[in-house]
Amino acid sequence: MSRENGFRDFFDQVEPIQLKEPLAETLGAFKNQGVVLEYSFIDAVKLAGHACPSVTGAYLSCQLALSALYVDDVPVRGGIRVTVYGEPDEGALGVMAQVCTFITGAAPGTGFKGLGPLFPRKDLLRFEPADAGCGGVCLGFERLDTGAAVLTRFRPGLVPFPEEKGRQLAEMMKLVVSGAASEQQAAEFRDLWMEKIELMAVEKKGINKWLELLEA
Repeated sequence: MSRENGFRDFFDQVEPIQLKEPLAETLGAFKNQGVVLEYSFIDAVKLAGHACPSVTGAYLSCQLALSALYVDDVPVRGGIRVTVYGEPDEGALGVMAQVCTFITGAAPGTGFKGLGPLFPRKDLLRFEPADAGCGGVCLGFERLDTGAAVLTRFRPGLVPFPEEKGRQLAEMMKLVVSGAASEQQAAEFRDLWMEKIELMAVEKKGINKWLELLEA
């Protein structure tokens, strides 16, 4: 496959998320009715401007939640309410929320108000205080049509990345951030960083331990 977009080859191996988009269909964006869109991992990376464990965790959380809520049906973009447990400026929650908005259509107060009563996206994404018992990054997803709801828990600290490589990654990041990294060290850092993302997004190694569905 041509890599004209410049991204790492494994990005194309990440399973895309399929969604219907009734707002776009109503306003004539599609040539035909019944179009199913694909939102890819590359799309999420483009939105965030980078690939990291948090962006990957948000993408996979949306994928897991939508699969559980819609089972054999195609999820409906704009038909989901998302709750992020924590503060917008806490860790990477703001970035993760942006990925959730991009995929589900659920937007904060700046979102689309709707066509009259139809297709509102505004205030479908909200932040609420985190439950002390969550033990990770918890995201709530609720279908607006049925009220069915699920909760995902992402625990990046449990991703089974080799300890020695984790130490190397931390050391190299300090050098890169400070501007002291050589070209070789910067390249090694990038490769290690992407190795961890591939482990999460493609291999999904030990995923049941670091990403799971909880009772909503």
